[in-house]
Amino acid sequence: MKNKIYIIPGLGENCNLVRYKALSKALQNKGYTVINVNPNWYNTLSEQIFPIKKNSILCGFSFGAVFAYLIAKKYPCKKVIFASISPIHLFSYESLKKEYMQHMDEDVAIKLAKEIKNIKISLNKLKSPYITLVGSKEEMLLRDNTPNIIVPNSRHYMTKNYIKCIQDLI
Repeated sequence: MKNKIYIIPGLGENCNLVRYKALSKALQNKGYTVINVNPNWYNTLSEQIFPIKKNSILCGFSFGAVFAYLIAKKYPCKKVIFASISPIHLFSYESLKKEYMQHMDEDVAIKLAKEIKNIKISLNKLKSPYITLVGSKEEMLLRDNTPNIIVPNSRHYMTKNYIKCIQDLI
């Protein structure tokens, strides 16, 4: 078997969804050991950081890409794939809190919104090599100097085109 690949889904999602199962199967077919990570979206991400080995690959989608960033920042790895990383720097504390309160208690929403506003993503400071992917039909493409691979005919959603692109990158 090749290296381990950790798949981290987007906010509120888990790896039991059909699209993440398809990604897992595609990567397993290439000989990788796939570790599906299902974060508890009602806890802070900092409480859920886990160690990975240097020869591992992280693949996070949307808010899962933010989680992958936090892991890679603490534990350097072989590669990080940021698929449609959430542009958390564009959201205000109030908008985050309001969004989270639709899904959870106010005290948890406040805790999560505070944590998100304290995360400063700087991909260029990572010790691990990384790739960013963005769907061609996404409303918010990354607005900094980060190199992007544009995934054709895709929105902010794990599509067949996303899966093929990730397959081709590893």
